Amino acid sequence: MAEVSDTIAAEVASPVPDLLLDGDGVSLEYFDVGPRDGQVVLCLHGLLDSCYHWGQDARVTGPLVARGFRVVAASCRGHGGSSKHYDPAMYGDKLVEDQLRLLDKLKVDKAHLVGYSMGAETAIALTVRHPGRFRSLCVCCSGWTESTKPYEDAIFYLKCMKMFWYPCCCPCVCLLAMRCLGSAAPVFDVGAGIALTRSMGALIPVEEDAMKAIAVPVCGIAAEKDPERISLERMEGVVPDFTLTVLPKAGHEDAPKHPLYQKTIIEHLQKCMNCI
Repeated sequence: MAEVSDTIAAEVASPVPDLLLDGDGVSLEYFDVGPRDGQVVLCLHGLLDSCYHWGQDARVTGPLVARGFRVVAASCRGHGGSSKHYDPAMYGDKLVEDQLRLLDKLKVDKAHLVGYSMGAETAIALTVRHPGRFRSLCVCCSGWTESTKPYEDAIFYLKCMKMFWYPCCCPCVCLLAMRCLGSAAPVFDVGAGIALTRSMGALIPVEEDAMKAIAVPVCGIAAEKDPERISLERMEGVVPDFTLTVLPKAGHEDAPKHPLYQKTIIEHLQKCMNCI
């Protein structure tokens, strides 16, 4: 592993978020840590999560920086410390545009992509729509999804949560509890999550010809007990350079804490360091 300076090590251990102001008035919270001359790994989190996922849950940020990568991760609009909106028109394709705008601001021509759940679906959209911008792709706990049904099903549960989430100070209590447990991640906004789920039809599904045209190495990580596993298995035999790793006994939510999750991401990226 590469030597990590004390300054970089401190940044990774306790990153201070920056803000990117988009053209439509949306601010995005993001981290940019690691050596400035390292290959960039752009990480995309899942629904109702934030950029903190990659350091606190998946715990891949530190190991990647130690291997010479520069890690960039934003909280998608509607999440974390980024702007919250309650109109579905403010999401959809804008999730893709935000990531490109971030790369442009950082003057990054090409990056590796790693996405978890919703982030995996967004990463696929980025890869097929802008193939020249990415060196490799790693999709975790979701992949080539046939329909938006998982998001449509989620709306009911999110609405139920909203019924008791907003009328009282529950978010404040939860936020305080998270702070006491050492988490820096903001409490999610259920209303923004509902708006986002209604917009996902703009990202999925992706045509089979587009999947066949993916020209970069693709790594899939599926949890054995996750219903989303089928969306990763669909990619076998379709995406030209595709490998699939299944996490034994893991489900969708606990997959990022599985030791094989971190190991697979790191090994995939190291293998792809020489990708054009």
